[in-house]
Amino acid sequence: MNKNPLVSIIVPILNEEKILEKTLKNIKKQTYKNYELIVVDNGSTDNSVKIAEKYADKVLHEEKKGSIYAMVKGFENAKGEILVTCDADSLYPIDYLERIIKTFNKNKNIVAIYGPFKFLESGKVSNFFTWLGYVISDFLSKIFTNTFIVGAANFAIKKDIYIKVGGYNTKSNLASQDFRLAKKLSKFGKVKFLPSLIVLTSNRRFKEYGTFFSLLNAFKLWADVAFNINKIKYDSYYTEKYYQKKGVVKKDE
Repeated sequence: MNKNPLVSIIVPILNEEKILEKTLKNIKKQTYKNYELIVVDNGSTDNSVKIAEKYADKVLHEEKKGSIYAMVKGFENAKGEILVTCDADSLYPIDYLERIIKTFNKNKNIVAIYGPFKFLESGKVSNFFTWLGYVISDFLSKIFTNTFIVGAANFAIKKDIYIKVGGYNTKSNLASQDFRLAKKLSKFGKVKFLPSLIVLTSNRRFKEYGTFFSLLNAFKLWADVAFNINKIKYDSYYTEKYYQKKGVVKKDE
């Protein structure tokens, strides 16, 4: 890998006009400058695309509904050696890319890097326990089940290895594709967890469903991968109700 590789940052969007500009402005402040910013629209009906066009190097469109399909579309059109997945409702440290590249350069065996999350809306004490719970859960998960608790909003991958393992498996319709991809990547090198590589993200989903049910659902998704149950489908999350809340109608594929 080049010591100063081109990084492709992929941001899938669907009606995110309220928060998208803040996220993209934040990304543009990165101290590491050798990157391209790719936004993939998944059928927005608000001003998200217009906002994206102000900041992105490329704005692509994916008709098939589901962020996983938008993500794959971005990866397929990325020129970078490193692929970084970002969410429209998340903020990244300005040295985020710089730290990722330094980590890749330190160990050629590293094929992917990920880190934990804190919530934009939470205070320091609450966020400390959120971070601590994430770090402990990830450690135990790897030790006992070889499952990496990876979130798409904080994930960097070597493109050649991503292609080698077949990337995200959109044909399976199984949920938790980030977990599944990390497992495949680990067969060809080290999937590195950086506890200090923290991304701030929105807790809007926790607010909507409540902390207990959100954590219970997260556990079910993890267990489905960790114990090879493989029953939870991707479409179980992206329902008609989900798209109605997003302000769009999901058409039959």
